[in-house]
Amino acid sequence: MRPRAMNRLVPERSTLSALRPSAWLMALVPATIFLAWFARDVAPPEHLCPDYICYWATGKIMLSGQSPYDVDLQTRVQHEYGWDKQKDGLGAYDFLPYYYPPWFAMLTVALVPLGYYGGKVTWFVLSADLVLLTGYLLRKTIPGVPPAVPLVAIPIFIFTVVTIVLGQTTPLILFLIAVAWRLLEARRDRTAGFALAWLTIKPQLTILVLPGVLLWAARRRRWGVVVGFAATLAVLALASWLLIPGWLGQMLDAPRQTPPPTENSPWIGTTWFLLLKSAGFRSWSFWALYALVAVPLLATVLKASLDRSKPLHDVLALGLLAACILAPYGRHYDFPVLLIPLFVLLGTRLSEIAGAVLLVALLLLPYSQYWIMARRGLVGQIGRPSPEFLFAWVPLLLAGVWLTTAFQRSRRPTLTTHEQATAP
Repeated sequence: MRPRAMNRLVPERSTLSALRPSAWLMALVPATIFLAWFARDVAPPEHLCPDYICYWATGKIMLSGQSPYDVDLQTRVQHEYGWDKQKDGLGAYDFLPYYYPPWFAMLTVALVPLGYYGGKVTWFVLSADLVLLTGYLLRKTIPGVPPAVPLVAIPIFIFTVVTIVLGQTTPLILFLIAVAWRLLEARRDRTAGFALAWLTIKPQLTILVLPGVLLWAARRRRWGVVVGFAATLAVLALASWLLIPGWLGQMLDAPRQTPPPTENSPWIGTTWFLLLKSAGFRSWSFWALYALVAVPLLATVLKASLDRSKPLHDVLALGLLAACILAPYGRHYDFPVLLIPLFVLLGTRLSEIAGAVLLVALLLLPYSQYWIMARRGLVGQIGRPSPEFLFAWVPLLLAGVWLTTAFQRSRRPTLTTHEQATAP
């Protein structure tokens, strides 16, 4: 090909590259229209996003200038919009309690002008769109993973579907992780710190990710990440204090005033902590068995954060995986974040065949499990907590595969410099 002809192709290729993000984003438009139609005209309003009533009440209370942690106010507002203690509260809860920090409540205020059902439909559509955007952001972020895998696997994962239908906050957390990841890879450190600060919305999922990433950044002297995180968190905390004086004590006291459902029904949880409680372990035997899993996982997260040779994706994957196993509270609707450690395993630690088997197993087996449990009346029973601990095999399997591959890597002989130079 002549050089002049090649020069004519260069702008065409660059134009195509520039148009690709716009094309992907434009594809969201028909998806959003379909989701809005489905939520408004097809899905039963009373069954769609039942957990949204908590965010709705929080937004209403914030607009009135009062505390979203006020039990009486939460009860009154939620009862006005259909909360039923027997049907929705398992016969034990007068309302769905708010445990999040105040800056999440600030976000929910934006949906109040839409009305209760308008806000619920909007929350459903936004959650689904965030899932699709997360697949788009991760399509080229994880080395060794074909772009189609995140685009397809994230939205069809059954736990993603569950969390969207319930109206949980996991899609927002997954999206923020993807955004922070892309920003960190692009070395936009202060903006990445800003995104990381918003991950404090759901601390049981990010309690290990945040210190892990901050340590990882500090070891590389990327202080902009730490400064951006600390500054954003300070602004959020100060703004919250101005709106809700004493909010920190109220937030910490909320689980004491209204204990989470796993307190009396630990079998609806999926973490190692709750599995041991469900099995009846107490006192020293409980903590011994908990430490048996917690110590190696925490040590692995810490080692990855401090080792300057470890890539960012290892720190993110390990932090999310360890949190889903070790946190005192965790449910199956939090599992979409486990797709990140799954993708990292596929791209960097497993052979092509082993990765394909693991991917297919985690996409198909939970659907079969849901079907079997539904046939036996173990899910979808109004007023009866489901045995969600049966889904705990998902994080435990991923942890087992991760630790196995790490052990195999550690046993591989390290070549000397001369051997590396003469190796075929």
